[in-house]
Amino acid sequence: MSFQRHCAAMVWRILVPLCLPWLTGCVASQEIRINQPEPAVPVAADQATAAAVSIDITPPPGMPMGGYSVMANRGEGFRTRLKARVVYLNDGKGQALALVQTDLAAGSLLVHHQVASRVAKVTGLNPGDIVITGSHSHSAPVNFFHNDFYNKHMSSGQWLEPDFLAFITERISTGIEEAYQRQRPAQVATGVKQVYGINRNRSLSAYVLNDNIDGIDLNDPQAKFRAVNPNLYMVRVDAEGDDGRYYPLAAFSSFSVHATTLAVPVEVYNADLFAYAQKDLEWQMRSRHETPWPVVHAMTTGTQGDMAPALPDRGDNTFGHHDVNWREAEQLGRRLGRYAIDLFEQLGSELSPQLSLASAAREVDIRRNNRVGDVVLCQDAAVGNPVAAGAYERRTPWLAAVPLLKGGNVMSRRWWFNTDGCQGNKRHLGFSFLQPLLEPKDSFPHIVLFQLLRINDTAILPLPFEVTTEAGRRISQAVLKELEVDEQPVRHAWVTSTSNGYFGYSTTVEEYARQNYEGGHTLYGRHTTPYIRAQLQQLAADLRQQGSLQQLLPNWRYALKTNRFLPPSTPVEGQRQWLQQQQWTLADASHEQDYLSWQWQDVGPSHIDFHRPLAHVEVWRDGQWQRLYRQYVPVSDDGYDLEVRWLENAEQGMAHYQLRWYEPLAGGQYRLVIAARGNQAALISEPFSVRR
Repeated sequence: MSFQRHCAAMVWRILVPLCLPWLTGCVASQEIRINQPEPAVPVAADQATAAAVSIDITPPPGMPMGGYSVMANRGEGFRTRLKARVVYLNDGKGQALALVQTDLAAGSLLVHHQVASRVAKVTGLNPGDIVITGSHSHSAPVNFFHNDFYNKHMSSGQWLEPDFLAFITERISTGIEEAYQRQRPAQVATGVKQVYGINRNRSLSAYVLNDNIDGIDLNDPQAKFRAVNPNLYMVRVDAEGDDGRYYPLAAFSSFSVHATTLAVPVEVYNADLFAYAQKDLEWQMRSRHETPWPVVHAMTTGTQGDMAPALPDRGDNTFGHHDVNWREAEQLGRRLGRYAIDLFEQLGSELSPQLSLASAAREVDIRRNNRVGDVVLCQDAAVGNPVAAGAYERRTPWLAAVPLLKGGNVMSRRWWFNTDGCQGNKRHLGFSFLQPLLEPKDSFPHIVLFQLLRINDTAILPLPFEVTTEAGRRISQAVLKELEVDEQPVRHAWVTSTSNGYFGYSTTVEEYARQNYEGGHTLYGRHTTPYIRAQLQQLAADLRQQGSLQQLLPNWRYALKTNRFLPPSTPVEGQRQWLQQQQWTLADASHEQDYLSWQWQDVGPSHIDFHRPLAHVEVWRDGQWQRLYRQYVPVSDDGYDLEVRWLENAEQGMAHYQLRWYEPLAGGQYRLVIAARGNQAALISEPFSVRR
């Protein structure tokens, strides 16, 4: 699509929902009722146990990618696979936790409820014992939320995709049950490491308004690299092998950075910079420690609301998008991975078989229960003007040129008339009297699972908001203060954003007044962070006084508009075949990469099963074909360098695909292997060499 056509389509997709709400009046809807599991207790044992599994959740082509809203593409294939990583812990005293990290834009309360209902009987886990986080990749599907608003506006497709919901639910449930079945005696350590040079503050003009922040010069080009959350948090888990020795098993970690190293025009599913940070630790620890199992690194995002990746600052974009640069994404992700590996190794000396777990969960309809103590939250959500124009460096082209819409501009916020209300000086997108007509109040998310998970001296605070750095600091400090008087005081408390759902942003009161993008996207008003802080502080107090608790709403029932994006199932009558053997494509710009490509005919997109291994490269060595590795990284579609794309559908239920090998290794004799699918045998390319 040409740039002009893309912009025209994008503006049309933005303005039509605002001006013609009747266009969506005939959309199909579905009522979803989920059975709440009976309260349960895992079987107590004599010692702490743990397990970890990595489950592939890469969907077929066609799903809208979330995070860039109407600007985002539909996924044509994948470059780094999407995973759901499960770390299961059992303290041996009747308390267990399932920590689930996904390479998705966010968790989903709907998915959480369905997973909790499915796994309860097998595992004994209560809903509050399970957290489903998202690393916030903007190159992953959404359309699986428990509300119409974000199913409508977070991607380039509208409404819930029931088949994708079922796919994600099944895959995560399978992962938790597999982990439960594999648990072994375990040792655990927790810690934190300060890391600079990975993130930078993209909303510095709002950050400096915080009452407790001073000494920052907005004209200092280095200030944005210091006004960050530098904390890399980690829970390391080792498990006992069959030989009686303990080996690295998993890490559950968090770092505060937006997964937006890849710009809007990206066309394939991927986990952004988190893929590299996760996989490098997994592969290197397995190689370094010769573990009898794959190591799992479940890295999720922290207080990243105002934390952009520390890429070269190319300035704002107003009339176009920045280039997609995979080199920069890999470099930054692998740098973060090196810090994670260092912390993982440091924690080796602190491993202990002593494990104490606790969970506290309280579901709240924040529209009906909008008061905690003297903190009052807005009862109704409202979208601010800055949301339309987007965030710094990832603006909505053309709309960002309109001063009323560009965040931080004096015209994008109110400066008179009703600026003291709960929504403060927010200018409502489409006007305050018109917005509720176009976006019904009940369409917004309004059910929050407030959750606190304790692992020894660490408290994890999953929230469905994108929490800014200072907002997260205030929330964490309130919880720490409440739990520091415990017999075993908590030393670390960290927020993991975009967990168990999605609610937009949570800024501080001071940041909100600036009405940058983050403030405009704080749906429930300027007191959102004080409200969250009060809720979690109360939850921490209840946990300290009562022990683990589960307080859920009386029922889980949703009525949601639906749509279909996954390819329909069609009978497969054709045969696999090569369409094109290896062909060189040379990069013609500095942000691009050279690659070899192949094209082949295969089963249609509904049968291609992207969540199963599909392609790898082999090298002729020692008289036989062996799998190729670049150091410890496999040259396969589970690595960094192979990309699979759907090109078009063909006759007889078949489709055409392309595989790209970026920056191929020179010097060997290779062949490409496409794994079998159904009754279609494996495809093996002609042997070839790479010469530069």
